[in-house]
Amino acid sequence: MTTPVKRITMSKPFCALAGVGPYALAKAGEVYEDMALRGRRIVSKMSREAAQEFEETAHELEDLSRTARQQERQERETVAQTPGRARAASRA
Repeated sequence: MTTPVKRITMSKPFCALAGVGPYALAKAGEVYEDMALRGRRIVSKMSREAAQEFEETAHELEDLSRTARQQERQERETVAQTPGRARAASRA
């Protein structure tokens, strides 16, 4: 049994594969780091886009709220300026 194992471990293909191990491990580390970097970039980009969209939506809601308050104020002023009888008739 020792002789076949020794023959295999001394063969050129085995030696070649054994030499590739550290290289493959280093390459796998590089690929991992590259993927991690890409992932962080994507997450960062998506976070920025989400924050920007949230800010735009907040501004739109603020504008809608301001417009609604102005309309409400104008309606109150219109009702306040209406003479007494007309105001009573408009409520009915």
